[in-house]
Amino acid sequence: MSTTRGQRRRAKTECRINQRFLCIKGRLVVLIEQQSTWNPNMPLRFLWYLAKLYRRQVPRDMQYHIKLVRLETPEFYVLYNGRDEEPPYQVLRLEDAFEETPAGDSLLRLHVPCYNVNVTPGSELLEKCYELRSYSVFVAKVREGKDSGMTLDDAIIAAMRYCITHDLMADYFKENESEVLDMVSTKWDWNEALRVAREDAAEMAREEGMEKGMEKGMEKGRWTTLAELVQKGILTIKDAAQMAGMSEGKFRKLAAL
Repeated sequence: MSTTRGQRRRAKTECRINQRFLCIKGRLVVLIEQQSTWNPNMPLRFLWYLAKLYRRQVPRDMQYHIKLVRLETPEFYVLYNGRDEEPPYQVLRLEDAFEETPAGDSLLRLHVPCYNVNVTPGSELLEKCYELRSYSVFVAKVREGKDSGMTLDDAIIAAMRYCITHDLMADYFKENESEVLDMVSTKWDWNEALRVAREDAAEMAREEGMEKGMEKGMEKGRWTTLAELVQKGILTIKDAAQMAGMSEGKFRKLAAL
């Protein structure tokens, strides 16, 4: 069923929105992750997100009360729009990562529905959701522009123009053109840097001809990528060190910053 712009605006006022969750009318916690690179560990990541969220929402001493502490109900979703082939719908399960299945009723379950939101003919989800369809077309048009030889900025601008012309979140793109350009450029740079790092690591492994070479190459490629993102101002040294799993001092030394 299609919705009017007025209905879409009213729907937005009924939600509190965070980077990874929405609380709709105080009834529900919805944790959403958009991914351009497939990650089978999303149930584990969502478990961490949810634990952090509940720690912020529930006073620390409530865990000691004899009365049951009521929690907002969580739901989890992954929206995938990467280039790798993935089915339209699949479910990731936390218990699939366990070394052994516990006996009895002690098994921790966390299931994450994953939707492929790339533009494909007959996509029921995109037909039902105007905003998601608009976003997916925008991403597809940016990729199309990049693949045809455009610079990233030109591809983003061309994609926004296409969406405005075809009434795909036209008002949003008109009002937020510079913000969209900055945000998407940063995201694309990050994804491209990771892709290049993986390719460099694989090449080093082939040259050394051993598994150790792959490990060495991946680690060196990761430091190089993070260092480049710091130099471009996309990441802080603190964030880069955390992503590398080391102290700021060690990261500076290894990355020659």
